[in-house]
Amino acid sequence: METTGVAKASEVEHIECVAEAAVEIFNATCGVTIAPLDKEENLADDGVIIAVISLVGDVDWSVFLGLPRQTAISIAAKFAGFEIPFDSEDMGDAIGELANMLGGQVKALLDQRSVKANISLPSVIRAENMEVLVQRGVAGAKTCFDSTLGKLWTGAAVGKGGSVVV
Repeated sequence: METTGVAKASEVEHIECVAEAAVEIFNATCGVTIAPLDKEENLADDGVIIAVISLVGDVDWSVFLGLPRQTAISIAAKFAGFEIPFDSEDMGDAIGELANMLGGQVKALLDQRSVKANISLPSVIRAENMEVLVQRGVAGAKTCFDSTLGKLWTGAAVGKGGSVVV
């Protein structure tokens, strides 16, 4: 897990819950094991779909799930049980539901640690050749994963007003 920005220790405490939740959710929903990569990779060259969900309470996090085009197509098919075109509304629904499950699992892991948070509905963004500009001083963590269905990443931007760090 790669961390960025400056934050108080309390803001990034438990941030590993995001990567832990991703491993659990992809195994449970898609039957796929995802493994962290040693280094960050640029995964957004051929189109990407990103889902963001907020957790607010004892933590203020924007949790994200990023999937390159081919990974999104493979994951959505495995999750839904049928092929879903990258540019369809169904793709947004499938990845949004995965993000909702990811956010719910992060919340459950935080609850086990007596950290209370409410989750929002997910927002899903599909883009080509995306470049994300990050607000200075925003802390966060990002983990790139590999799997038999392709590469993906998860993470969180931390703090009130934090932008998503992808």
